[in-house]
Amino acid sequence: MKKSMLQNCKACEKEISRYSLFCRNCGHPQGSMLALWLMVLFLLLLVAYYIAFCIYGMTLVE
Repeated sequence: MKKSMLQNCKACEKEISRYSLFCRNCGHPQGSMLALWLMVLFLLLLVAYYIAFCIYGMTLVE
């Protein structure tokens, strides 16, 4: 059976996306761990790209 992409808000019971960090109706945080981990992964990849660019970009200039 397929999971629904919607769930009820923990505070106001309106339907919201399962991956929302907060309810668009009342603003209550939902605690979606998937969205949080995706943001952390994106930031780590961005930092890794920046470090790699600084290290390897400087060797190309010389």
